Amino acid sequence: MKRLLFGLFAAGVALSTSAFTTFTPKKKFTAFYYVLVDDLTYQKANFLPVQDNCEGTAANKCYLGYSSYQGNSFSVDAIPAAPSVQSSYKGLYVQ
Repeated sequence: MKRLLFGLFAAGVALSTSAFTTFTPKKKFTAFYYVLVDDLTYQKANFLPVQDNCEGTAANKCYLGYSSYQGNSFSVDAIPAAPSVQSSYKGLYVQ
């Protein structure tokens, strides 16, 4: 009987402590931004892109951000997976 009560008590404690923990996602540091300079090419930007500079009717996102270096440029057909930041607008980035 003691074992049963102890087991129920341990299970209750385990469930009650896990019910009050919150999930906090890891924050990714975005240091490398790439802007769409023509319909086929993203180029590394040395500045923080802003949505106001997204114009045109290109079929891809205006800019992408990564936490690791992806090269000086890449094609829209070879976009590296999982950008940590991306624009909500499609179009070319103009300055």
